[in-house]
Amino acid sequence: MKWLRNPGLYLFFVLAAAVAYASPADLGIVSGIVRDSQGQPLRGVRVTLSNAQIPSTSKQAVSSSTGEFRFEGLADGEYKITGNLDGYATAGPRIVRIASTPAPVVVDLILSRMSTPEANGTGMGGRPALEFQASGIRGIIDPGGYSASTGAAASGLLRGIADVRRTDHSFTATAAKDWPCGMEPELRKALGDHAEQAAANLRLGQFYVAHDRPAEAIPLLTRALQIDSADAVALRDLALAWLQGGEFEKARRQLSALVEHSDSPEVRQLLARADEGSGAFQEAAEQYRVADREQPTEESVFGVGYELLLAGSLSEGLAVFQAGLDRYPRSLSLHIAVGTAEFLLSKNIDAVHSFLSATDIDPADPRPYSFLASVSSSLADDEMVRKSFKRYLDLVPESGPANYYFAVALSRENETANAARIEILLRRAIHLDPNLAGAHLQLADLYADRHDDQDAVPEYEAAVRLHEDTGEAHYRLAMAYKRIGRTDLSAREMEIFKLSKRQGSLGGDGVDLTQFISVMDAPEQKSSQEMQCPTIHR
Repeated sequence: MKWLRNPGLYLFFVLAAAVAYASPADLGIVSGIVRDSQGQPLRGVRVTLSNAQIPSTSKQAVSSSTGEFRFEGLADGEYKITGNLDGYATAGPRIVRIASTPAPVVVDLILSRMSTPEANGTGMGGRPALEFQASGIRGIIDPGGYSASTGAAASGLLRGIADVRRTDHSFTATAAKDWPCGMEPELRKALGDHAEQAAANLRLGQFYVAHDRPAEAIPLLTRALQIDSADAVALRDLALAWLQGGEFEKARRQLSALVEHSDSPEVRQLLARADEGSGAFQEAAEQYRVADREQPTEESVFGVGYELLLAGSLSEGLAVFQAGLDRYPRSLSLHIAVGTAEFLLSKNIDAVHSFLSATDIDPADPRPYSFLASVSSSLADDEMVRKSFKRYLDLVPESGPANYYFAVALSRENETANAARIEILLRRAIHLDPNLAGAHLQLADLYADRHDDQDAVPEYEAAVRLHEDTGEAHYRLAMAYKRIGRTDLSAREMEIFKLSKRQGSLGGDGVDLTQFISVMDAPEQKSSQEMQCPTIHR
């Protein structure tokens, strides 16, 4: 059952004991993932674990770029666990019990962004609460003047190309694979023996940057620069640590100084990312232009165009992407970017064809299909779209999204005639990927259309749980509750729907730019398990 939300002031824990294997040393393990209220991993959360009987023996960990944290070597007993991140509400503590024969305990934390003024600051590990009103990105995605669904689609496409950019860029930071986890004790010992040496501080700092642990890297890199202020590598890596921590203004100052005596395309790209994080989109575009003149790359072209979109210069951004395709005709990222810019300029049919071209580059690559699904209803004849989604499903039949996208295409063709097949596809999509909010919503609508509200309600509940900002789903759930006689729940959902309408689909008077800022998970996506090192508690 979906809970009633207080949008801004809650934190809840979903606590589950994972029955696996006992630690060889019979010591407990507590691990988990921190997410925001929309299910996205949160980095930089300070997770504190303390013995309920001996509070002074607390341990801390900082969540990684994938939201993960881990504590090991815990004796049996009761522990309190809390999570803190600037700009997010905190509650707790909750009690975690480690048994005498311990099994690993999984604690997944969910933090909700605060809407109060104090949430607008920037702290270490937090993200800036940037807001723009009548220009730039708000002017692009504000649904005023056209349908709210169009505004939502525009917002989704921008988030999508930000995600493409996060995973597709050629950031030159040191990779985690070059700094294996086993090096940490050695590097810490070297620092203990030679704390006065810049190199010892620098190397351990670089290790922490490579493993996306900016809070630990920054003091070490700062110390290295105090010892050797001319070390350009330490200057760059400190700026990179500030970027990882969301301290964009500090990174800008650092990189602006570095440009003065150690200019390079790499430094320009880093400065562009710092400008972007600070909301200086035109300045970021210029930095990418300079980088591309010095060393032409696909990333710099994409960067110029993306910053122009964020600044609201849609036609100019489209022209940059199209010129980039002349240089890199097989670039999937640039095809997607062109389609996004075309849709934002209301060139919907052109956008569909651009996304179709992207699917032809590598038909098994999943990235273009979510874009195509978002805008393909713009075509009167969806035959090409259906063929593209069918080809994708044939290539990856075990993909939840592939089943979902083809179900959507069939519903647009003839929902009544294809109802049985659509239901099979949606149920399979949910089986393969239970987190597909759209599939739950589509299946709920199918049930509701045939007056099967008992089956529709749990699917609507799943849809709003997975994507709580979907006001339309709250409205449909309210109607379904009403039809089955749950007037209390219906009234609650209707209030949530009305609140979402008052606040607007973009969440109030401002735009939360963190969803569009592509530096958030820079420099490198380290989602694979081997890239994550267990935190060493000292």
